[in-house]
Amino acid sequence: MDVKKLNMEWNPLSERIIEIGNTPFKLWLEFEERSPWDNIENDFTNIGVDMLDGRYYGINVWTFKFFETTIQQDEENGDNLNGLYLTPPDLFVKELTRDCLEKTIVDLLENGNLEDSLNSSVFGLKFLEPYSGVMEMEEKNSQAFIDELELELHDNHVLKNEVVQLIARKTNNDDIILELEDKRIAVVHLTWTSKKELKGYPKTRIYKDKIYFWNKEMKQDISNFKE
Repeated sequence: MDVKKLNMEWNPLSERIIEIGNTPFKLWLEFEERSPWDNIENDFTNIGVDMLDGRYYGINVWTFKFFETTIQQDEENGDNLNGLYLTPPDLFVKELTRDCLEKTIVDLLENGNLEDSLNSSVFGLKFLEPYSGVMEMEEKNSQAFIDELELELHDNHVLKNEVVQLIARKTNNDDIILELEDKRIAVVHLTWTSKKELKGYPKTRIYKDKIYFWNKEMKQDISNFKE
């Protein structure tokens, strides 16, 4: 595939469902959305893998040759102690083409989840129904959830004094999804009484990270909503 011939303003390939192998997904490629890369065998890019079930992977990809180029640049520029060390990307490939990257992702998925083969930091959430991401909410509405949470938390609540960020809500109940400063995920069922609640309320479930939250709760919510 010649990346220079692709439409850089809108590329329908990123919306195509790839059904090769056992796990369908969509593949977004930075070089198809922006300007074409000059040397597909000596460069880097970002890609997005949408698993269609609430999982989304953001992956930084280098070619094999770009590894050598980066070391040379560090030696010349004095970065990373003049090339003494190098912080690697998430994935190395031979070339930056859709064909190469599609085949790579298909093969990785045949071996299991991408967070198991790659760095777990590539894992992210895409909020499908019945979830609504904070970016889809008006600012005043998202602030209303945080304000209500602060009113309801009693002094011994597990979230009291925690730094939290609202990342989503469930549209079919009063649950809100929060990310804590240490990357844990909390699901809080607000009572909307606008006052400090008694011990045990608002009911809260805490997961050690986004991966655990998706596996234990979000996956089932999305599946049930589709049925």
